Amino acid sequence: MKYSPENEQGIIQRIRKGDNKAYQLVFYRYYEPLCHYALNFTPDKDQVKDIVQEVFLKLWNKKESLYLSGSLKAYLYRMTYNQFVTTFRKEKRYQEELDLFKMEALQPLLQENEETWQLKLNRVKEALDSLPERCREIFILNKRDGLKHKEIAEKLGISPKTVENQIGKASKALKKKLSDKTFYLLCLIRKSFGKGQYYLKKYPATDV
Repeated sequence: MKYSPENEQGIIQRIRKGDNKAYQLVFYRYYEPLCHYALNFTPDKDQVKDIVQEVFLKLWNKKESLYLSGSLKAYLYRMTYNQFVTTFRKEKRYQEELDLFKMEALQPLLQENEETWQLKLNRVKEALDSLPERCREIFILNKRDGLKHKEIAEKLGISPKTVENQIGKASKALKKKLSDKTFYLLCLIRKSFGKGQYYLKKYPATDV
């Protein structure tokens, strides 16, 4: 069966019933056009792929309620736009929170003497050392090297979901061992603080 506007309603009905082949027809028909459409909102090709993949994931997960008054094409394009807005809002909110914390934390941290600074860094190292090996490796690749979840997944041959879970597990464990400010110092250290950057370079991923 080939996809065409004439048999679109039949394909939608098959998707509602869980027909994977019908779902694949829609995927192959619209994946690239939706990626091109999403590039109008962001030049980040990795982000575009994530957005469109999330659209198709939602399409499948909500297939039982797929009753459309208009065309499937219009529905998918609208979903892509909405997914971009959702992603943008999350990233903007995170960046605003991060920038606010940097403003609050940077000055007092830089005013600390070398002994106090080193003591905090030692606490960070001890907390990192307490993590399981793979969990620690993934966390460092993300926080020290700035790799995205997908990049880490490709590097280690695991799924992006596993990367996300391991980073969440590491963050939860580290928060129990470190004060809030020391934990956020660890998260910001790569981009914001020269001394911290030196410290993390002394703690290579190959050691974990």
